This record gives sequence, structure tokens and C-alpha cells, in this order.
Amino acid sequence: MKQFFRFFAERSLLAHLITLVIILLGASTLLTIKRDNFPTVEFGELLVTTQYPGASPEDVELSVTNKIEKEIKEVTGIKRYQSWSMENSSIINIVIDPDENDQDKVVREIREAVARVTDLPDEVTESPLVEELGTSIFSMIEIGITGDLPYIQLREVARNFRKKLENQPGVSRVEEFGYLAREIKIAVSPESLRYWRVSLNEIIAAIQNRNVRASGGSFESYTSEKNIVTLAQFRDPMEVNEVIVKTTFDGPLIKISDMAIVTDGFETEKIRSRLDGHAAISFVAYKAESADIIRTVDGIRAFVEEERAYLPEGVEILVSDDRSTYVRNRFSIVGTNGLIGLALVLIVLSTFLNFRIAFWAAIGIPVTIFGVIFLLPMFGGFLDSITMTAMVLVIGIIVDDAIIISENIYKHAEQGLSAVDAAVEGIAEVYKPVVTTILTTLVVFSPLFFMPGMLGKFVYVLPLVIVLALLISLVESTLALPAHLAAGLRRHPAQESSKQPGRFARLRDWYAARLKFLLRLRYLLVLVFAGILAGALGYAKANMNFVLFPSSTADRFIIEIETPSGTSLQATSDLTEEIEALIAGLGEKELNSTITRIGTFEDFGSSERENNAAVMVALTPFANRDRTADEIVEGLRAETNKLEG
Repeated sequence: MKQFFRFFAERSLLAHLITLVIILLGASTLLTIKRDNFPTVEFGELLVTTQYPGASPEDVELSVTNKIEKEIKEVTGIKRYQSWSMENSSIINIVIDPDENDQDKVVREIREAVARVTDLPDEVTESPLVEELGTSIFSMIEIGITGDLPYIQLREVARNFRKKLENQPGVSRVEEFGYLAREIKIAVSPESLRYWRVSLNEIIAAIQNRNVRASGGSFESYTSEKNIVTLAQFRDPMEVNEVIVKTTFDGPLIKISDMAIVTDGFETEKIRSRLDGHAAISFVAYKAESADIIRTVDGIRAFVEEERAYLPEGVEILVSDDRSTYVRNRFSIVGTNGLIGLALVLIVLSTFLNFRIAFWAAIGIPVTIFGVIFLLPMFGGFLDSITMTAMVLVIGIIVDDAIIISENIYKHAEQGLSAVDAAVEGIAEVYKPVVTTILTTLVVFSPLFFMPGMLGKFVYVLPLVIVLALLISLVESTLALPAHLAAGLRRHPAQESSKQPGRFARLRDWYAARLKFLLRLRYLLVLVFAGILAGALGYAKANMNFVLFPSSTADRFIIEIETPSGTSLQATSDLTEEIEALIAGLGEKELNSTITRIGTFEDFGSSERENNAAVMVALTPFANRDRTADEIVEGLRAETNKLEG
């Protein structure tokens, strides 16, 4: 092995190139690699949502839920399913068997089973929505259009804004709240119907027959062939007034305008949306699976700033629920920890060895981080919250082997060996324990690759990052680091020591004396520390609770509001305003933003019920406030318990 290590130790230029290439490859990958909040994970669940306006829970169950469930039962590979039949809506949650080999086939068969249900009530105007649950269901940002303009004008501003938002790079889809569909209302007079002896069905048929665009085949002649198309669609909704409902050879033409009043309006409001207490037309933007959340959100924010310059007077754009903030915070933590690690290694090693050795030992931190970033896409990974958490974890591990190797090389240089010989002897003596240390760490984290269930899908990237980081660190510290140090040991370390004869001598002598004493009691020490470990585990089992995801540092929570069944949307809205006022009392130090939906709270938007509402509260970062999320929630709960209704 010495000849192998000598080959690299004598070629410092090659070592410098290895280090530089790894850093450059990682830096270039960092410019293009995808960044997101969570790993791409499919939950193995589907949600089938069907809207049945005006129906009671019993009618929804009999006419919708039972029919869909009957077809779903025929699909193999389903672990369980659960349904909720509520006023106006049906929701069925389907969990696929995790042991099923071809889960995509099961998803496809479920979609086909739902599509086979064709005998739903006429009031169910939209097909059941089958949504596969995964990390892609999480939104990335919400934007609201608010102002004092009449709704028709505000909606026109929102319509133009939405078209541009949907075309922003990285945006896959946009969900709207408070954006009412346009609706032409024809209010027919019962007296007119009796007078003209016309039924509603005749009026409906007349309008349908008039509003037509259809192909009628083609007309072929000797010289040409022409397509025949019936173009009778309304260009203006008010043209409905001129539709002829009934006529005779000698009687008058009976038009819609003779029997009804036509108004150009909007559908009945079912869900209201408010941002920071302001009524708004809200657009929730979802990210394309391959898009980078930070670049996409930055592009959206730049687009919003451009649009603000063209808004009519009195109209404002509100931005809320920016999920890219969490990713930015993780990047900040990784960067901060990396800099702290570099600084501490430089300070400690510079104190006990010299600055050159400290620098090359510390350079292993950025080399390893950039190397992991370069390799991640090859394994289907990208930078997400868990990946960056793993990087923070591994920063403290990767520098250990570099310190061991650097110190041993320095020791041999102090003993009078040449720079290259010191590098070779230094690495040859310790490479076995260094490799063993890395292998034991790999053994500890490798079982996480095989963790089953949903948690296993999320934490898979944790051992992947640690394994890649340790392997890169091993290559860098055993091949490149000795050459770096050999090139830096230009002056004999013994000469440096002779110029500072008393440097740390007392500290070394004190430590050596205590170490010799403790080594004579090594078996007793093993028993003492085993007892301390056993005592700590016993105390933890008896007095400490296990919480997988503690909520103390949470920075968001949802308030779900339910008023008595039959309560109007306006009454629910009024009560919600009281709760929003309580939330506003948190102040700027604790409150970041709020998003309110009135008319729903199941999954924050999956069902429509006038007596429900939900308020999503985003808090300021945990480090900037005095109270935890739990304490804030308990304080608000004490206040809301005083409210009636």
C-alpha cells in the first residue's frame, strides 16, 4: 500500500486537480440541481372526490358513494378504503397495499373503476376527481388579488393575472378560490309561461338548438370539396334575448325577451377566500415535478412585482404561504454549519499544528459537500429538507479522518522524515483504522435503506447522502490530502518547534500523565462508562417521552371552524372574522400571515360546506419569537372557547 500512497503523495498537482475538479463539478451542479421541500414520494393513496350540490349526506351516500365503492371493490391490490358522505360532497380515501408489486397498475384500475360509474345523478355535473396523493400535492405559494373595485372588474384583473401565472416557468397548475365562473341567468316569468303556453323545457331546447357549432359533413363538386359547418354560437350572451321559442304562420314570434330577464353574472358563491383578513381572489400555484422551488418562486415574485406596476388604482397583490422559505432556511443552516466547521478546524489545528495543515484538513468539508451535490442526481436525488439535514449531520463526521491523517503525517515530519516520506508513513499507519471507522459508520446508517412504510420512503435519502459523503471523504483524505500536506511541509516542523520550545509543553505533559494513570484503570473505566450508559437509558425510558416530530418548533397551524348545520355562508364568515381578529392580536413578532377559506375545511379545500371554515396561520421563525406554536395554540384556544355558535 505504501507504493500506492507514494504515487499520489509525490504528485501534488494531481491531488490539487482532484480537489479542484470535485469542487467545480459540485458548483456547476448546484446551479442546475433541483431544490424542493420534500423528496419525491408517492403515498400509495388516492382520493376520490365527487361534488353533489344541494344533496343531504344520506342522498350523497346512496346516489354517489355506494355506487363508486361498488366498482372499487372489484379492484385487487387495495389494502383498505374509507369514505365520507357529507352535505354536497363524497370523499373516498383508498390505500393501496404496500406489498403490491405493480402499484401503477392498481392506480390505473382504480381510475378505470371510477370512470365506469355513469349513472350518477344529473346534479353531479362534474366527473369524480381521482387524485393520487404524493408530495406533489403540496403547493409552493399563494397569491391573492384584492381591492375595492366591483367584483366584475376585479375578476377581469384576476383573469388576466391567472393566464400569465399559469405560463410562468415551473408552474404545473393553478388552483383558484373566490374566482367565480361566469354564468348567464335567465329569470323566466311564470305568468308569461302561462300566457304564451310555453314550458321551461321548450325554452331550454330553443336555446340549445340556437347555440350550435357543428360540422355537417362536406360538399363535393367536380372542381373542389367544401366542408359544411353550422356556426350559430352566441357571440354576446345578451343575444339569448333574441332566441325564438315559439312561432306560428299567422301568430307573433315569441322570444326569450318576451318571457324572461337575462342577466350576465356569476355562479353562486360557495367558498370565500381571505388573505391576511382581506377578501381576495386567490391563486394557489403548484410546482412541476422537475422544477426547482426556489427558482420558480423567485420567478413568480419577480412576475408579481412587474404586475404591480400595471394594477388599477385600489387593487393590490398579496403573497402568502411561500413554501420555498423552508428550503432557503435549510440551505442557510447547511452553509452556516459548514462555515462554523471550517472555522473550528482551522482554529484548533492551527493552534496545535500549523495553518497549512489546518487549511488542507478543513478543505475536506467543502470538497465532500460539493461531491455529494454532484453525485446526487445520478441516484435520482436532489436537494430537499431531508437531504440537507443529512449534510448538516455528516459535516461533523467527515472531518475526523482528515484530522487523524493530518496529525499523523505532521508527527512523522517532526521526527525528521522528508515531506513525501512523512506523508506516506503517516497515511500508511492509520489508513486501516480510518477505513474501519468509515465502514462502521456505514453499517450504522445502511439499515435506513431498508426501512419500510411511508417513513422509509422519506428517509431513504438520509443514508444515501451519508454514504456518498463518507466515501468521497475517504477518497479525498487518503489520496489527495497526503499530497496536499507534503506540498505544504516545506520547512521542517522540527525547526518550527525549536523556535517555540515551550509551546503547549505543560499541557501535553499534564495530559500525558493523566492518560497513563487512566490506562492502568482501563477495565474499571469500561465498567464505569457502561454503567453511565445503562443509567442514562433507564432514565430516558422512565422519564422521557418519544416524539418523532415535535411540534414545539412548528411555524404553522390550521384552525378548523364548524358552525351549526344549515348556517349560511355569510354567518360563518362573520364568525370567522371574530377569530381572525383574535389571530391578528398575536402581533408582528409572532404572526407572519393568514389564509382563510370559508365554506370548507376538510383537507383545507376538498369539500364545500357553508357551515365550515379554516384559517391557516403562518408564524414567524421559531428563533424570532418567545412562545412556541403549542403555547400560541393554547392561548388562542382559550380565547375561541369563549365564542358562541
